[in-house]
Amino acid sequence: MGNKLFRYLQGRRHIAVVILGGLMVTGLVLLVFSPYYIHEWVEANRYVLMWAEIIVLAAIAALFAVEASKLRRQLESLSEAEKREMQGSAEMYNFYDEKGELKLSVKPDRLYYLEAADNYVKIHYSNGGKIERLMIRNTLKNIEWRFRDKGLVRCHRSFIVNLNKVQVLRRHEGDVLLDFGEERIPPIPVSKGYGGKMLSQMAK
Repeated sequence: MGNKLFRYLQGRRHIAVVILGGLMVTGLVLLVFSPYYIHEWVEANRYVLMWAEIIVLAAIAALFAVEASKLRRQLESLSEAEKREMQGSAEMYNFYDEKGELKLSVKPDRLYYLEAADNYVKIHYSNGGKIERLMIRNTLKNIEWRFRDKGLVRCHRSFIVNLNKVQVLRRHEGDVLLDFGEERIPPIPVSKGYGGKMLSQMAK
């Protein structure tokens, strides 16, 4: 019963903290402003109330400890993935899923672009003369941050391109497009929000 209650509170920890805190405040208010006979009852049951207060404080501390542990695990997972990225070969792009598991290693000259697909990222690359695609569960935001200053540049909310593979930047009917010079790879649009950053990267 205790474990079920704890799991229930863990999933609703913010509400539980508010309720427990409210009960403590209510108890203090009643203790200060209550009639004399309540003071007598409190005095007679002070040990029970003391242990009740200890249990309430312990429950709050446990809820915060669970939250801190969860956050620490997330930071450690990110740190490990980043460490593997730094230790990996400089000649490879290593792509991990959201759990930090390596899903693909590809040479920079084989990678074309990455495309957002709901909660996944579709990686477009060449292998054995063929254009292949691999879906991994991650976000473009995470990948953009991990590969900052490594040639992968965000050009659109749905696309990251390998700038070293871009052959032409051109305008077509008011749109700015990136062309890889490969018939099997469609031009990638550049949105206005990322246009300035893209041009500055290409000017380096």
